[in-house]
Amino acid sequence: MMKKVLLAGLIFAGTVITGSPSWAVEFSRNGKTIIPDAVNETIIIDGELKEAVWQSAPINKVFKTVDPTYGEVLNRETLIWAANDRKNLYFAFKCLEPEQGKVKTTLAQRDKILRDDYVGVMLDSMGSRQSSFEFYANPSGIQMDAMNSAVSGSDITPDFVWNSAAKVTADGYQAEIRIPLESIRYKSGKEVNMGVAFLRSVPHLGVIATWPEIPAGQSDFNVMATIVYKDLMSGLKLEILPNITYSINSERTTPDTWDKTTDTSIGVGVKYGITSSITAEATLKPDFSQVESDAFQVEVNRRYPIFYSEKRPFFMENKDVLDFGVIYSGMMRTAVHTRTIADPGWAAKLSGSAGKMNFALLAANDRSAGSDEPDVPKSAFFGILRAKYNIGSDNTLGILYTGRYFDYQRNDAAGIDLKYRFSKEIRTSLSYLHTATRETEGEPLKNGVGLNAMIEYNTPRLISLAMYERYSSDFFMATAFQNRVGISRGGFIIGPVFNIKSRKMAWLTRVTPSIQYFRLYDLGTKMSDTSRNLSISFSFAPQGELYLDYWHEDEAWAGRMLDKKYFNTSGSIQLFKWIFLYHDIAIGEQIYYHPTDPIVGNGKTFSFGVLLEPGSKLKVGLDYLHSHLKEKQTGNEIYSVDIYNVKMLYQFNKYFFLRGILRYDNLEEKLLTDFLASFTFIPGTVVHLGYGSLYLKNQWQDNQWVPGQGNLLKMKQGFFFKASYLWRFN
Repeated sequence: MMKKVLLAGLIFAGTVITGSPSWAVEFSRNGKTIIPDAVNETIIIDGELKEAVWQSAPINKVFKTVDPTYGEVLNRETLIWAANDRKNLYFAFKCLEPEQGKVKTTLAQRDKILRDDYVGVMLDSMGSRQSSFEFYANPSGIQMDAMNSAVSGSDITPDFVWNSAAKVTADGYQAEIRIPLESIRYKSGKEVNMGVAFLRSVPHLGVIATWPEIPAGQSDFNVMATIVYKDLMSGLKLEILPNITYSINSERTTPDTWDKTTDTSIGVGVKYGITSSITAEATLKPDFSQVESDAFQVEVNRRYPIFYSEKRPFFMENKDVLDFGVIYSGMMRTAVHTRTIADPGWAAKLSGSAGKMNFALLAANDRSAGSDEPDVPKSAFFGILRAKYNIGSDNTLGILYTGRYFDYQRNDAAGIDLKYRFSKEIRTSLSYLHTATRETEGEPLKNGVGLNAMIEYNTPRLISLAMYERYSSDFFMATAFQNRVGISRGGFIIGPVFNIKSRKMAWLTRVTPSIQYFRLYDLGTKMSDTSRNLSISFSFAPQGELYLDYWHEDEAWAGRMLDKKYFNTSGSIQLFKWIFLYHDIAIGEQIYYHPTDPIVGNGKTFSFGVLLEPGSKLKVGLDYLHSHLKEKQTGNEIYSVDIYNVKMLYQFNKYFFLRGILRYDNLEEKLLTDFLASFTFIPGTVVHLGYGSLYLKNQWQDNQWVPGQGNLLKMKQGFFFKASYLWRFN
């Protein structure tokens, strides 16, 4: 293993020394350079645009579409301005809308504005063309932010500290954004060059547009304008985030008695800015930034587990650096899934950028692996090292090491990945991983190998990609989220893109038929899975999508080859400003994943939802799911489930909301209730107060509970209080 790791390191070092290959595609900034106004006046973030700096000539008025079509002029003027002082970056937007009343906006939770009008700034603050901070605001000033990576794309789970305000006007709406330098990474100095692009979403037209234009097949990093700042101060010095969580959990032991437990957890996170681009962090007992009970996930007859995104602020910082190259929709979802560190007592991290290098070094313990028994460790130890080197434009070469150690158990993984663009339309991704694992005391290390390869060719008229992955039977990576090993799998997706420009069908904007084929070979059983798909997708205005799919799959399970054919349709549409509809329907043959006696039955799954917004503050969501599977020959029912989900949310202002959820599952005969009061002043400064309960169908007989009989009874209930406060020092 060490020889292979050494070879990967030598390749990486050689690239660092020699620089980018001469045949790499280089993109220019197209001569677009912005020199923002350096201001001394106080800019009040109120959406009014009354300050003198916003009265100067705007940067640009013309945006071009990127969705659902590319390169068309947005027939709505969008005026943008930029400014800065020594502590903050400022941006202002004036969005003209000739059709009064068409602007859609709501008071919403953070990151919940995708169906509204919104504008945003995509800021490559390091000027590396590898990652960017994204800041968006709707016409009510509600924020959405994301971290975009050249390796894995955009991720909205991180939350940054910044300010926004907006207001609807007679001719459209306008917005202001302030980004504190403490919230981003950059190279400080007399002259600081960053990449920047601006985005506007117009849902009633069903389009998203940007300036500069982002052509099909290219990343936004390569076409961003250059924004030049002078004399920026050094940024974050010290950040302290203490938190406290208090909970009471009760479980009914008899009809008249409850077993109650309480828990108090106090933690703290500390971040120190070594430079404007490198930070050191440490945390004790990191907590989750939000509760996840509003996630509507169904776990009936699933072959693979559900993926949940990371939510803890400590692990989300510099998350883009940890992204490792894997294929689209592959068996490995991600090589570094920090939620595998389930219950950390402490964690530390050094991350940032130096020259063309991005890096992250993370160490943590995991108390969930430990035991109170003598001579048994209390926790497992995790170590992660990731480095990515910029080899021109959005091309990267990276290395990764992850390790987990617990008593005699150990797991080491080392790998190298490459993202490389051969032309404006063609981009490749390659990665190699080697693992060494010991699970039983005294046994030799088991070595495993993982390989990912993908090539994409995209133009305004064609979407295509081919991919291959292979994981040996002894491959295991403790930090990864992976569905399956011991496989060799390859396939392709290809489809033309038809942009519809018809006055008679102005509601239809794009049609994309496609073919998808995948074949998986199991290295252990020598059996193969084959997946064939014919699909067609439609894009509508206003905001709407419809997907029609026909699947024919041969799948091996429990030593048997099973053949299934089924039809699937899904879609959504913003029918009016106050109602959003969505559906997902699958009809046809489905596999019942019994561990020893699987069968192919006739199944139907219907999922329907509606989101009502009778006012800008109130949202009511109604979801219904029905799924059943019957034997083909006899028609006997294998299972049938109905799930009802009702969610109500009232947003008093941008900081405070109340949420209630009722969910009933007739298969498990359970009713879940959840209530939450949440105040978020800025990310990190929050107060949550929640209550939840679980009702089960139980009957008390012979001094014990008999499940599935009697009436619904409250069997569990819990209360929690959480508060944290973010302190920043320059």
